[in-house]
Amino acid sequence: MKPALLIIDMQNDGIKPDSRLYTPGAKALVPVINKLASAARSSGTPVIWIIQEHRRQLIDFGREADISPIHCIEGTTGADLIEGLEYLDGDYTVIKRRYSGFYNTDLEVLLRCLGVDTVVVTGIITDGCVLMTAMDAHARDFYLRVVSDGCATTDDEAHQAVLRIMARTQPNVIVDSEQAIYILQHH
Repeated sequence: MKPALLIIDMQNDGIKPDSRLYTPGAKALVPVINKLASAARSSGTPVIWIIQEHRRQLIDFGREADISPIHCIEGTTGADLIEGLEYLDGDYTVIKRRYSGFYNTDLEVLLRCLGVDTVVVTGIITDGCVLMTAMDAHARDFYLRVVSDGCATTDDEAHQAVLRIMARTQPNVIVDSEQAIYILQHH
C-alpha cells in the first residue's frame, strides 16, 4: 500500500457563516488535518492540497452556479486556506474547478507518478467535493480511505449518510484519524 493524503477545499469561503457553503465543523478540522499531514510527511507520504478556484471572470462555475453562491475566486481571501493549516513547501497542490479533484485536473497523473495506490481523503464538504473526489478515486481503482473525523459538511445527518454511501464502495473505506495516521505511516 502506497498512500497519499488528499486535503480537499479547506478554504476560507467554507467558513463564512453567512454563506450557503458554511461548514460549521471546518475550523475544528484544522488540528486534525495538521496532525494527519505531519504524520504523512514524517514517513514520506505525499500531502496533496486540492484547492477549488474559479476564474475572476466567473465563467467556469457551470451547473454549480445553479445552487452555490460565488465562491473561491482566484486571488481572493475566500480561496485562501483556512488560517492555521500547515501547508509546507514539499506539499503538492491541485487546482480544480468542479467538485471532483480528478475532473479535468492532473491529480491522477500526479498520483501515478508518485506510485500511489491508496488515497486518504479529508476536507470539506463531505456530501459534495469529498464525495465526488472519493468516487472518482474509486472509479480509477485507487484504494480509498475517508477520514470520518477529518471531514465535515453543512449538517451531521448528511455527513453520516454520505459516509455510509462511501463505505459501500470498498472494504474498510471509513477510518478515523488514528487509523488514518497508521495507514499514512506504515506502508
